Amino acid sequence: MIRTLRRRTRFLRYNLPIHCINLVTMILPNCTPTVLIRGFLMRPFFKKCGKGLKIANGVTINNPDRIEIGDNVQIAQNNWISGVGGLKIGDNVLMGPLGVIVTSQHSFKNGKLTSGYTPGSVQIGAGCWLASHVVITEGVEIGADSLVGAGAVVTKSFPDRSKIVGVPGKNIGSPGND
Repeated sequence: MIRTLRRRTRFLRYNLPIHCINLVTMILPNCTPTVLIRGFLMRPFFKKCGKGLKIANGVTINNPDRIEIGDNVQIAQNNWISGVGGLKIGDNVLMGPLGVIVTSQHSFKNGKLTSGYTPGSVQIGAGCWLASHVVITEGVEIGADSLVGAGAVVTKSFPDRSKIVGVPGKNIGSPGND
């Protein structure tokens, strides 16, 4: 009973306002002033949020009260971000369009899918660039100044200055070195 009441309160306090902001600002174009306005309006609903947040149209954010965001983070259109297991995004992170960040995974019991989940925090280091269509799964830590190539599925952690590509993601060097 108490847990259900807490869930409803968190939904009303954090999730619903962010989705309302998305709905109201949906008609605005994805240009610098409007993505800054959207980011500014959403800032109070995150656990922690730095200045200069830019959020494009169509970004879905669940459990923002468990998400920490650094300064000057840019999130492109149509990303899906879950904070249920905890998410930390460092300063100056760029997220391309159509990405997914998952901070939990479905639970199985006796080989069958249950309605429960297992949370796992995700950390994205400062200065990272996540290209388009990137998927990051629970429990992953991406080191600072790393590049995650388009379409990569990141299922394990990587050190600073990694260039991560493929399915599943593999480190093929440092950004800027071909």
